Amino acid sequence: MAPSLAAAPGDLARYSLWFELEMLACGAAASALTAFLLVRQRAGAVRLAAATLLAGLAPLALGPVVLSRFDLWPAALTVAALAALVAERRRLGFVLLGVAVAAKVYPVVLFPLAVAYVWRRRGRRAGVESALVGIGSVLLCLLPFLVLAPDGVWSSLSGQARRPLQIESLGAGALLAAHQLWGYAVAGVSSHGSDNLTGELPDGLAAAQSLLAAVVLVALWRAFARGPATRDRFLRYSAAAVCAFVALGKVLSPQYLIWLIPLIPLVRGRRGAAAAAMFVATLVLTQLWFPSRYIELVYGLDARASWLVVARDALLVALLLALAWPRRLARLGVPVVTAVVALALAAVGAALASSQSGGGSTHLGLLTETGVASSCRSPKRVPPATSGVVRYERHAYVNRRPRLACATVVIRPAAGALVFSVAYRTALDPGDPRVRYLGDAGFCSNAAPALPRDLRYAFVVPPRARFVVEVEPCGTVELPVYTIGVRLRPLRP
Repeated sequence: MAPSLAAAPGDLARYSLWFELEMLACGAAASALTAFLLVRQRAGAVRLAAATLLAGLAPLALGPVVLSRFDLWPAALTVAALAALVAERRRLGFVLLGVAVAAKVYPVVLFPLAVAYVWRRRGRRAGVESALVGIGSVLLCLLPFLVLAPDGVWSSLSGQARRPLQIESLGAGALLAAHQLWGYAVAGVSSHGSDNLTGELPDGLAAAQSLLAAVVLVALWRAFARGPATRDRFLRYSAAAVCAFVALGKVLSPQYLIWLIPLIPLVRGRRGAAAAAMFVATLVLTQLWFPSRYIELVYGLDARASWLVVARDALLVALLLALAWPRRLARLGVPVVTAVVALALAAVGAALASSQSGGGSTHLGLLTETGVASSCRSPKRVPPATSGVVRYERHAYVNRRPRLACATVVIRPAAGALVFSVAYRTALDPGDPRVRYLGDAGFCSNAAPALPRDLRYAFVVPPRARFVVEVEPCGTVELPVYTIGVRLRPLRP
């Protein structure tokens, strides 16, 4: 709400600027609080500098999603609560923790740890009193909404609980890998504000992940409560609990990684160094496909993006193991974490291989060359298809306008190269190239060795619709080098 005070109604550009400045301030506050906690841990100069730089610069590894989402706000509140608890300001700490839970639910996983921390250090009465303060602050934040719209509050909470398996989650990553390796068919649906996988198996995996996340969190809470309530253990288990919520939940949006940015630098020792390295790698892997290849992942199951999702999710599991593995079982933990990291590296290798294989995907059926390119003024009927298998690449776009648009595609192949191109609404069906057809180039590019002939065609795109432009070789197995440009303009009535 705050940025709306500085922007006129409808001025989205100014609102976005002030919103990003607000998030930048939250990020700076979170970094400062991380530095405060490091001082409380009596960190040396080298660790203090390295960890503070990690907290301040990690957003660069994740990319633009950091400032376009509001997650730095609950992240700053969460680390502020931890700072207050470590500074023995327990009432303030639980008030801040309650506000953080009201801002975004995930800090609730720290609540049992915080109660156990105060209980072990200050006694049962202090622990119970602190828990009541935290619960009271949550209810105080929710009270206006509970009074005005109790059904709305319940709907928001129950809706989150009913969400299906999101396409970037750990279970979805396994299904994406099965699709790329063995052709396992996956179906997607957009609901609950995200893109998800549907079907009996995805639904079963969603339920299993929710149960696994709950079991792991309870195990973390129990392990911390049974050990010494030191600052270092409290901060490490806090990072582990949030990591478990992120890595094992049935929804794993890129902005969830923001929650870990102020927490990972607080883990000390070799464990902390390994965790920091793996965390930065997860941020970089995420930026490699989000947002640049997200549409291709959702609507085309892009091989490169799929394998990068698998690698990121595996590395998050390795990060969780590194944070939570008991010290007494370190000899067993090192090879387990190494094996999971190796799995992530294998997925990265598969992503690199898919990006160098001419698109890494094939589809069945070849549209007949009619010799006439489609246009917005005279749309073509869907051409007939002949049998065959061809390798292809796809490029995803969106008509963000609330009206029809004319999309013009220009493809310039290398000298002597033969390529063909077709456009589809939403995605190409690998089993039938006639489904969701929008338009095509009409013929393959000229084979003249010195004067490559551009492919140019146009088609009408519905309002706010996604579409893909498919490019395939003519007469060869691998795709040649080419450049592509797509221009959208409003269609006059």
